[in-house]
Amino acid sequence: MIKLSAAPWIASFNAGLFFLWGIFLPFWSLWLEGEGMSVSAIGILLGAGMLTRALGSMLLMPLAKRSEQLPPLLSWVAFASLAVLTAFLFLNNYFWLCLLTLTLNFFVATMIPVSDAIATRWVSRLGIDYGRARVSGSVAFIISSSLMGIVLSRYGTPSILYAAIGAALLTLLLSWVARADSLEDDASPVADAQPKGRLFKVLADSNARRFILATALIQGAHAAYYAYGSLYFRDIGFSDASIGYLWSVGVICEMSIMIFGMRWFRSWSPLRMLILAAIAGAIRWALVATVDNVVLMGLTQSMHALTFALAQIAVIRYIAHEAPASQAISLQALYSALSLNLGTALLTFLCGALYADISGNIFWIMAGLNLLAIPLLAKKTAPKGAV
Repeated sequence: MIKLSAAPWIASFNAGLFFLWGIFLPFWSLWLEGEGMSVSAIGILLGAGMLTRALGSMLLMPLAKRSEQLPPLLSWVAFASLAVLTAFLFLNNYFWLCLLTLTLNFFVATMIPVSDAIATRWVSRLGIDYGRARVSGSVAFIISSSLMGIVLSRYGTPSILYAAIGAALLTLLLSWVARADSLEDDASPVADAQPKGRLFKVLADSNARRFILATALIQGAHAAYYAYGSLYFRDIGFSDASIGYLWSVGVICEMSIMIFGMRWFRSWSPLRMLILAAIAGAIRWALVATVDNVVLMGLTQSMHALTFALAQIAVIRYIAHEAPASQAISLQALYSALSLNLGTALLTFLCGALYADISGNIFWIMAGLNLLAIPLLAKKTAPKGAV
């Protein structure tokens, strides 16, 4: 049996997972439209799907009470994702399209925090470079979304479902690859105290509450960009080619932090990294609201390396080294559920309600959210170090 050590295992699984994500995230709305669903119904369904992603993290992650239970949970969720996608081949009326899409969001998105929780454990025990292991996911996302665009132009929207099923099968197979490095928790009172780290008990810790709220503000502030960035760029006169270039700049710079972030920020505490991400977010979104030159907008896009990638690395490092061991799995679940999914979903709904009236000024609100995160992080006291 082939066994992979920690970093190659995380890199290979992330490649499979984000290859699937690169099909599902950009193209699922097109597949739903091809099945006869209206644009307005798709918008509501995708918004509701973001909420079910949060539920997936909150309901499924606590099933793993100890670190060694995470890989079986990951395989189970990967299998469920494949089963739901396969069900679309047989159940495709309006009711089933809605129910299965919500269920698919519930399972597919949950694989991300589960795999991140595995990576966090290895960061803590083995000191692996999370960013370098994770960059394979960014590369896979770019490859899959690019290939899917070519396939879509040749074979039409039905190809989206078949490609997603194939990618889900690959992800499941990669989840079964054996691991050479152990994930077992230490036999110590701290490690055995995992029940203490259940979700709501973790939120009773003021440090955890500030951490979740601050990261929700930083990550959620991307909502306007994800939902309306391309539309806004077009409204201020950028060509479609320029818009594609701007998105590519963001992804490339994100990858640079994933690859070199451990070296560049080796002496930084996770909280200092998050404060830098919040400051960068305040500057980035304020500039997006004011500049109309494509070159200057490209500079704001390069800041995605700080506002998203650096924040993600800081979160993993914080959970691995600063948070109490008994909170690790639950804190990972809460970060995924509340900071990445629920926070972004609620702010997406807010942006949807305001964008038609205030257009690019929505980004001033996003800048303000980052400013609110800074005092939360500055007040925070971590067990093993301070900012």
